[in-house]
This record gives sequence, structure tokens and C-alpha cells, in this order.
Amino acid sequence: MPPPARHLRSSYRDIWQLSWPVMLSNISLPLVGAVDVAMMGHLSDPAYIGGVGLGMLVFNLLYFGFGFLRMGTTGFTARARGEGNIPEVTSLLIRGLMLATLCGTALIILHPILVWSASRLLEASPAVERHMAHYISIRIWALPAALSNIVLLGWLFGMQSMRMGMVQLFIINLGNIGLNILFVMGLALGVAGVALASVIAQWAGLIIMLYLIFLRRRHYQLTSFQLSLRVVFTHPSWRAFMTVSRDLCLRTMMLWLVEALLLGYAAKTGDLSLASMQIVLVVFGFIAFGLDGFAHAAEALVGDRLGKRDFADMKYIIWRSTLLAFYSSVILSAILFFCRLPILNMLTSQPDLIDATQAIWIYITLLPLVSFLAFQMDGIFVGATNSAEMRNGMVFALISFIAAHYLFSFADLDAALTAFIFYLGARGVYLAVRLPVLFTNQ
Repeated sequence: MPPPARHLRSSYRDIWQLSWPVMLSNISLPLVGAVDVAMMGHLSDPAYIGGVGLGMLVFNLLYFGFGFLRMGTTGFTARARGEGNIPEVTSLLIRGLMLATLCGTALIILHPILVWSASRLLEASPAVERHMAHYISIRIWALPAALSNIVLLGWLFGMQSMRMGMVQLFIINLGNIGLNILFVMGLALGVAGVALASVIAQWAGLIIMLYLIFLRRRHYQLTSFQLSLRVVFTHPSWRAFMTVSRDLCLRTMMLWLVEALLLGYAAKTGDLSLASMQIVLVVFGFIAFGLDGFAHAAEALVGDRLGKRDFADMKYIIWRSTLLAFYSSVILSAILFFCRLPILNMLTSQPDLIDATQAIWIYITLLPLVSFLAFQMDGIFVGATNSAEMRNGMVFALISFIAAHYLFSFADLDAALTAFIFYLGARGVYLAVRLPVLFTNQ
């Protein structure tokens, strides 16, 4: 039941004003993946889609694995902002950028091991593995910039500067799409063109955004006299950030494992099934990033209210943002149901691939309805910096996925997608049941 209608500070309009820039800009994130797949889908061999798809899976692991850089930064920044602790807000940005640069550089040095591991863990045909290795060896050079951009986005969300976050994502992702079309369709660079577009877009986006934030440094109260080495490297602050980072990293590894298992099940039945499952995940990316607009608004608002100790308004934020996410999921499901063929024709021109994906389209239409609660609860718990519950919830969801796949293993892709439905539902339900923890452990 919703809370009593006596406390009206966080209206639906307030939540929507924070949500719509994120929703609009988030659509550009899976759009990049969709364009990558579409560029390869219009080439002659499904192996191009499979190679880029598995390469994207590797980078999804890396970006998801380092997702704590955004989620942790958002949660801690929102709470520090709510507390009025401006030096800590500044220090959080610096710590995050330092950590992102170090991690990105280390991964460039270690990327031969990454390529070797991916080839061993992700079984596919020789042609698919060759394209995957080529893709990874080029795109790896984007990582220091990409991880730094993740930090910047998290910090902007924590500051409730969603429109600047929208600017960042538009610069990077629309630039990526434009370069993608130029390199693949115009210059016929194939897999190399797709990877190179990502490298240039990430570095250009980082430089532009740092400059824009510098111009607005007084608006964000980023002035040099607030900084000191003691504040930036305060041990308790680092320890709290790294504790949350550990839990979120473990959670993300399990999230990636589910996606890897889905593609692994599909790859065992052939390149066509693998390409079809990749299209499913691309569409799911649109769903996830679209619905995440309300989750990101909840992150910023929940963290801010916890910093202010305003639990009454926090309950309103949770209820109203979740209700808005539900209504949006119904609309998305309806769009997917009625627009099946136009969507497929945009992603591929291969008749066999269209037929294979149509056969499993019913699962895609269900995805918004079964996933919105998981995304929304993630945002709420990120804002509360309660990473332990998110980790435990993912353990529960992973067990549900494996159990469901075992129980429903009556068909190849149907069994995997049925298990995926159970997994998404389990994520949301677990965290929803654990919501009272946010009010009792503060």
C-alpha cells in the first residue's frame, strides 16, 4: 500500500524531472550496441555478429565489473550532498577518476591475457573467435577514458545534475554511432571500424566533459581551497568506498555470468542461435536503460534524503518512482508486441535470423514487466549505499536462474529464456522484501 497522502515534498513531477533526461540519454547506450550489431548484420556472414557480440560481452563484463565506479560514486556523492559535506563531494570525484585511470591502464597492459581467457571461456566457431579477438585488441584502448566517464556520470547523478549526464552520454554515444557508420559503411573497416569508433568516442567524450565541468566548477563548488591530500585520501572514506565496491563487483560478476550463460547456451546450438540471442540482449538493453531512468532518479533522491535523515520523504520517493517504472514497463511491452517486425528489420536483413528471433519474441515482450522491479530496487539500494543486500539478492537470483534452467530444459533457447524470466523476477522480489532494512539500519 502507498504511504498516506500527507507528505507531498517529492511529487511525481519532481521524480519525472530527474528521470526523463536519464531515460532519453540512456536510450543512446544500447543504441550503440544495436548499431554495432546492425552494421555486422548487414554483412554476409553471421560470424561477424557473433564475433562482435562476444567481444561486446567481454567489455560488458569489464564495464559491469567496474560498475561500482558509477554506483558507488552516485550513492556516496548523493549522501555527502545531502549532508552538506562539499569537500567530500569533491574528493569523491577525484578518488573515482584516479581509480578509473589506474584500472583502465592495468587492463590495457593485461589485455593479451584477456583475449586468451575469452577465447577459452566463450566457445564459438574459429571465425567468430577471430573476429572477437580483433575487436577486443582495438577497443581495449578506450578503457581508461571509458571508466573515467563512468565515474563522471555517477558523480553527476549524485549531484542531481541529470541533464549534464545526458549531455555526456549524447556526446559519447551519438559520436560513437556516427563514427561507426563512417568506418563500417563508408570506409569498409568491418570489425576494426566498430572497435575504433568506441575508442575515439570515449576519449573525445572524456575531454569535452572535463572541460564542461571545469567551466561550471563554481556551480558544483569545485574550488581548489576545499581540497587537501588528507581529505582526498581519508582512510575511512576509502574503506567505505572499497567495501561497497567489493560487494557491487561480486554482484556484477554474477550478473555477467547470467548473460554469458545465455550466450553460451545459444552458441552450443550454432551461430544462428547465437546471433538470435544477441539480438534479444540488444533489445533487453533498450528496455533496461530506458527503465533505469526512474532507478537513477531514485538513487540520487534516496541518497540525498538519507543524508538529510528525511525518511518520510524517502518512502514517497520509493513508492512513486516504482509506480512510474511499472507504468513505463507496460507501455514498453505493448510497443514490443506490436512492433516486432519493424524492430527486427532494423537489426538485421538475414531472413533466417529474423525467423529464428520471431520464434522467441514472446519472451522479449515479457521482459519489461518482469524486470522493472529489479532495476528500480537496484537504484534504491544504490542510493542507500547498501551493497550487501544487492550482492545477496544477486546470489538468490543466480540460484533461481540455474534452477529454472534445469527444471525447464525442454528446449534450447526456450529453456534459457524461461530461466532468464525467473532470474529477473527473483532480483526484484528479493530486494523489495528487504526494503525495511533501509530504514532500520541507519
